[in-house]
Amino acid sequence: MTSDKRLSGITFSKQFPSSVEPLRGTFVAEQVLATRSCVEWGVIAPAPWVPRVLAPILKRPFVKGGDTFEGIRVERPRYPVLPRRLLYTCVAPMMAEFSAPAFRRMTGDLSPAFVHAHGIYPSGSAARRLCESTDIPLVLSVHGSDLYTNLTRTSWANEVRRTVASAAAVVCVSKSLARDVMALAGADPRRVTVVPNTFDTARFRLLTRQRSEGLRLVSVGRLVPEKGFEVLLGAVARLTESGVDVSLILVGTGPEHAALRLRARELGIEAHVRLLGSQSGDELVSCLRDADMFVSSSKREGFGVAILEALATGLPVVATRVGGPEDLVGPEDGVLVPGGDETALAEGIRALWRRADSLDPASISARAHAVFNPEAIAVRLCEVYHRVAAANPAGRDV
Repeated sequence: MTSDKRLSGITFSKQFPSSVEPLRGTFVAEQVLATRSCVEWGVIAPAPWVPRVLAPILKRPFVKGGDTFEGIRVERPRYPVLPRRLLYTCVAPMMAEFSAPAFRRMTGDLSPAFVHAHGIYPSGSAARRLCESTDIPLVLSVHGSDLYTNLTRTSWANEVRRTVASAAAVVCVSKSLARDVMALAGADPRRVTVVPNTFDTARFRLLTRQRSEGLRLVSVGRLVPEKGFEVLLGAVARLTESGVDVSLILVGTGPEHAALRLRARELGIEAHVRLLGSQSGDELVSCLRDADMFVSSSKREGFGVAILEALATGLPVVATRVGGPEDLVGPEDGVLVPGGDETALAEGIRALWRRADSLDPASISARAHAVFNPEAIAVRLCEVYHRVAAANPAGRDV
């Protein structure tokens, strides 16, 4: 059982909402808000250094200093960014060095019982360096890409393994990710636990939808190759060729925007596809309300917050069987198909559409809310925090 003593802690993550990027790292912010009843939080959210005058030209956010988030203190130290392929292993040491003053201030004020870092690299690696000079234990959250993309080079993989080995607890957002962090990064099974992400239950709740004559699909995610959107476009093309009146809304921004628009034109489905860019919370809810089905075509997915948000509104889901979605989508919620296969994806969409009338949106929404609500996730996280603090005699309650 979780102790009723309130702890103090620091969240360390480069992914965290700010006034210029309100949607960045919302999954981290949701966890912080969910656990504030058992933890007095401070947040250190390092931001890449961009000169104010160049930020608009480079299309980069200008973030400086500190602020508060829902009454929680946030420090935002800036650090230099180097090209990933050249000096990527230098990013975490620099992040740690430039975050050290904020870390000293916050540890002096809070006397934290632990530091919770999100992402193995660079945030987790930087937090490891900061914790090494103290007696503060590290809790490390692994979200997916922070593991897989950082194993592609020996020097990166070694840094991943050092950071994972240093953590008093390794929190994985899905069962498949927990298996992989043990197999690929050598994590001690005794320190690995699965705690999924939570979501905004007030915003993403059961929606009333009007059935349309055609099939309206929606997908949400960063426009990057890992999300497999080119496969989704191929599946839409196959559906239109077979006579299905289908439309697709893609929500998100990223480097693949132009390529995906071109691909839709090449496939002859440009009139069936809308790329909306980034959408705020209420705008995203509107997109989900106007859809009949959510589709996730990821090639690899650590969890799938967008899938969870869709399910919470009662929207059935077709997702690829690539890790995290397997913990989210059951037979009564939708269909799982192999990743990277546009034919299988098209057939999965068609099969789910055929049995749409047998699906109960209220039950889909209720299951998502029952399992992944903030209170349920907070209980599991607080158990981890108290276990780590209890194992560290220097840890203090507040």
